Amino acid sequence: MTARTRVKGPPPIVVDDGTTSISVQSEARTDLYSTFRAGGPADFLVRAGTAPEIALAFQWARQHDVPVTIFGGGSNLLVSDRGVRGLVIVVRRPGRDAEAGLELLDDGARPLVRVPASAPSTWLGRTAAGRGWHGMAWLVGLPGNVGGALVNNAGAHGGEIKDFLVTMRLVSASGDIIERDRAWLAPAYRFTTLKHAPRPREHVVVDAVFQFERGDPAALSALADEYADYRHRTQPTGACAGSIFKNPPGTYAGLLIQQCGLKGLRVGGAVVSDKHANFIVNDANATAADIVELMRQVQARVARETGVELEPEIERTGDWL
Repeated sequence: MTARTRVKGPPPIVVDDGTTSISVQSEARTDLYSTFRAGGPADFLVRAGTAPEIALAFQWARQHDVPVTIFGGGSNLLVSDRGVRGLVIVVRRPGRDAEAGLELLDDGARPLVRVPASAPSTWLGRTAAGRGWHGMAWLVGLPGNVGGALVNNAGAHGGEIKDFLVTMRLVSASGDIIERDRAWLAPAYRFTTLKHAPRPREHVVVDAVFQFERGDPAALSALADEYADYRHRTQPTGACAGSIFKNPPGTYAGLLIQQCGLKGLRVGGAVVSDKHANFIVNDANATAADIVELMRQVQARVARETGVELEPEIERTGDWL
């Protein structure tokens, strides 16, 4: 039986502290929360989109002495076939809930906005463009959520999310809410201190403050449409996790993979996309092991033929041997 077999697990555990409640599932599927649609079950899983919910989830984990793993929007992530030990906290809310959590702190010449980390990235891109906040149009069509984009310092079309970040609030493993500025995150190309922190991680982003320049809403919305159309034309739409490898200095990972003739290379249910060579698509119930082996073969071939060592951009999580 694979992790994608639809089975009915045990009833959820309802945790309530009198002001906040969460529902903890046991033996929970993780592939439903990963854009790769691969990976084994978590011992426990909870969806928590607000600071009180996340704090309560950490409290439950401490009481039961289990480690915590954080999922954002599920992109840029590969979960082990063996699953995840302890509690997975899925920090996610639909766009309509994120809209309610959006807080306009300063509506002057340079708008200052607090955004929930659980908000979808593409929703923030659309909302910013529609309100005339310049700089986030490239987020439209990007999978995942704002918290994950911060942790990975997501970027495209010459922009990175760090360019507009002012401060962020986090929930610590002890349940405290702390505030940190951009310098604390030390963002660089696909790098932050949060992404490379030892596991289990002790902080979860709950919201962030961004500052924008003013722009024309119609022009920015048109630009967002262009970016979304570009993604649709050049990137696969199946079960995938975004770019697999970081771009080496002075070139592009996808270009090197394509030049080595690796489009269409397959291991099990995983295949290098014919549309964009730096994407691996799960098109036939691929296992995480299939994806890892395909990545290894691509790295070996590119290194042998070009001398370039490709560095993975996606993050592995779970119980890997």
